[in-house]
Amino acid sequence: MRVIVIGAGVGGLTAAALLAKAGLEVTVLEAHTYPGGSAGTFVHRGYRFDAGATLLAGFDPDGVFARLEQWLGLEFPVQRLSAGESLMRVFLPEGRSVDRPVGRSYEQAAQLEAFGPWVGGFWTWQERRAQALWSLAAGLPFPPANLDELGRLVCIGIPWAKQHWRELPGILTDFVRRTSAHAPPIPAFRRFLDAQLLIASQADADRTYALFGAAALDLPHRGVALPRGGMGVVAETLARAVEMQGGRVLYRHRANRLVVHGGRIQAVEVVLGGRRRGQREVLEGDLFVANLTPGSLAGLLGRPGGPPSDGWGAFVVHAVLPEPDLPPGPPYRQWAGEGDWVFVSLAEGAQRGSPGVWVLSASVHTPLSEWRGLSEEEYRARKKAWQDRVERQVERMISGFRESARLILGASPHTFAFYTSRPDGWVGGYPQIHPFRTPSPKTPYPNLFRVGETIFPGQSVPAVAMGGIRVAEGILTKLGAKYKYPTGSFST
Repeated sequence: MRVIVIGAGVGGLTAAALLAKAGLEVTVLEAHTYPGGSAGTFVHRGYRFDAGATLLAGFDPDGVFARLEQWLGLEFPVQRLSAGESLMRVFLPEGRSVDRPVGRSYEQAAQLEAFGPWVGGFWTWQERRAQALWSLAAGLPFPPANLDELGRLVCIGIPWAKQHWRELPGILTDFVRRTSAHAPPIPAFRRFLDAQLLIASQADADRTYALFGAAALDLPHRGVALPRGGMGVVAETLARAVEMQGGRVLYRHRANRLVVHGGRIQAVEVVLGGRRRGQREVLEGDLFVANLTPGSLAGLLGRPGGPPSDGWGAFVVHAVLPEPDLPPGPPYRQWAGEGDWVFVSLAEGAQRGSPGVWVLSASVHTPLSEWRGLSEEEYRARKKAWQDRVERQVERMISGFRESARLILGASPHTFAFYTSRPDGWVGGYPQIHPFRTPSPKTPYPNLFRVGETIFPGQSVPAVAMGGIRVAEGILTKLGAKYKYPTGSFST
């Protein structure tokens, strides 16, 4: 049974490694020279920069990456943060700030100190909902893509509902209620919530539905870790796992067209790079997994497609700072004061092969519409204006940033579109404004499946890996007893 995975992102590689472990013949096609996509790490002038995603979780005992380590016999090169350590500092209006430490009791104490006793009820609600959801989310196929997933949803959901029957009315209401409905009307606290949710759900507290908001705000308590060498080490480790299980990962192999015959995908036409630049090959397969956005997949099928009207782009500033010039503080910092919200990630250069410096990435959401239809001159002017805006916001957290930086690079949505082939440079997934926003892996073709940030559970690197598990399990269930799970059911 031949499986072809298009795209070496974390979701595609997770599915590929598990399918190879189960005995299928797996080939992963990647257009770039390294894995990870928007969760990859690139090298420029000897420095390792994260292309997009920088925040990593899922290393708690039941977390997705802890389970993958067990199932695949691998170890991700990460430094796990302990309870009480500060993960993030959020800078608020009027010169205030609040840290987000690891561990719920530490988080509660920090929030009460920063905003007063009025926020205690919000965090009690958040913890209760998050714990209930995480006990369900690991094996939740939602929305179900087929009768097998529907049956599994019922089997998982009924015992869970019995266990949480007292909370069910509130949980069901939170499907349609906004996160802000639970928050006290404290302007600084609402600014804090909006900033945090924009990272995790691509929408503010007035638009993010409450169940997703509760889970998204639980990140510091879900096994957070700092990747040694950059976020790309997650994908690099999974790519090695694919090869260890007998699969192939082929770089400089860009999928150009899917060949359809008899209502099924028969093959993928590939354009090669490197020494064979421009040459074409046709690779036949039995099953296909597309680690692509819906628009990119539509393009392979010769159909129009693009990002949703409310999808976001990112403008990112990468920089290198001498170690003495960086104020002490946690590895992640977010500006939630006046002006643009900016999220800053910091990594010790020693962990990336460049001792004596810190590597910085600062990102801000930008509307995709601002970057369409520009002439070359207009694009250069707009990129310069956005880079100036981001640099000024970073200066508010790191005084003297622009003067002390050894290197500064800017990346716009056009940059993401060029390097990741995402239409318009759309990143972050669908804004989570209702529970049915993120579709299932199902496609119109019975042997083609989707994986990545645009299927449930959606956003974040651990969620994408969970989606990869879901797709692998669905494929193996469909194939029956001939191919075995690595350790029983992935959902247990």
